[in-house]
Amino acid sequence: MRQREGHMSRNTRKRRIGDQSERVGIFARLKANRAVIVIAVLVVATLGWAAIANKRSATIVSTITAPPGTPPPMPANAPAREYVYAGSALVSTVEPFRVPPNDVAVWRPSSGMFYVLNSQGQATYYQWGIATDVPAPGDYDGDGKTDFCVFRPSTGVWYIVNSSNGAVQYDTYGTSGDKPVPADYDGDGRSDVAIWRSSNLTWYIHKSSDGGYASSAFGNSGDVATPGDFDGDGRSDTAVWRNSTAAFWVLKSSNGQTISYSIGQSGDEPVVGDYDGDGKADYAVRRPSNGIWLTFNSSNGSVSTNQWGLSSDIAVPARYTDTEDTDAKTDIAVWRPSTGVWYILRSSNGNPRYVAWGMNGDIPVPAAWRR
Repeated sequence: MRQREGHMSRNTRKRRIGDQSERVGIFARLKANRAVIVIAVLVVATLGWAAIANKRSATIVSTITAPPGTPPPMPANAPAREYVYAGSALVSTVEPFRVPPNDVAVWRPSSGMFYVLNSQGQATYYQWGIATDVPAPGDYDGDGKTDFCVFRPSTGVWYIVNSSNGAVQYDTYGTSGDKPVPADYDGDGRSDVAIWRSSNLTWYIHKSSDGGYASSAFGNSGDVATPGDFDGDGRSDTAVWRNSTAAFWVLKSSNGQTISYSIGQSGDEPVVGDYDGDGKADYAVRRPSNGIWLTFNSSNGSVSTNQWGLSSDIAVPARYTDTEDTDAKTDIAVWRPSTGVWYILRSSNGNPRYVAWGMNGDIPVPAAWRR
């Protein structure tokens, strides 16, 4: 009997062990099936999000809504110098960032505040000017960074803060009704204080190279000043856009010759920039009624057509960069006052980029601030 009981006990133990093994196997299979199901769900979700992302990338800018961006107010007791706000940390500006192209930026007339946002998401705020001033940023000290500057039409004074040392520079040049057109007309690597006076159709330039003055009569009544380096000699040319004939007129600094180029139609607005990256300014216009951009590429003589933006948008073409766009070409871009959103069409791959920065009433001033 004891042998039989022992034998039965051993058989029972074997069955129990077998049952346990079977249960372990079942649990293992269930876990494996769960893992497969989880992986399948993740794959489907990933593909779904990718499809949505691709669909968004292909959406025309006029149908996209983005959250409004309002830079926070500067503290009332903030010191009168440049600071960079990186998240919640306040860091003094010491060295320029390694990426030199244009940053998105606005100037707020109500407070005289410049708000600059670089491609790394760091913001610089600087209070300079009053509501009746006209922002006139440029690299007046030649350090490769744009300087905060405003032109006061009531007195004809330019107020410039040199980014190289923080010194304030004053230049009385111009009067009410003049349009500030700062650019490097003498090729010394610094922006020159300059105005275009529509009342007598004359350009007045205060040269930074030698402190001398130059003037030239160029343009017709109703023209829009569009200075740029159209001949690629390293000096900005005096130029205008003539709406009545839909043509650009340029006085070339390289040889003093006058040339013209017809593009677009009456009602278009000039949006000059180096869209093909060959170092020369290209003739370009934007048609507010339908968002069409026409660009004459100086590198090969072709004309490019793009549709971007709404009629109420403000054209802000510039060389913007981020991880997707590192070329030297001007990007087609608009700023939407109603939402404060920047819509940038990357020149490198044609993908859109959206940046919420600014509010209604601001004046967009994209430039190589390098803050």
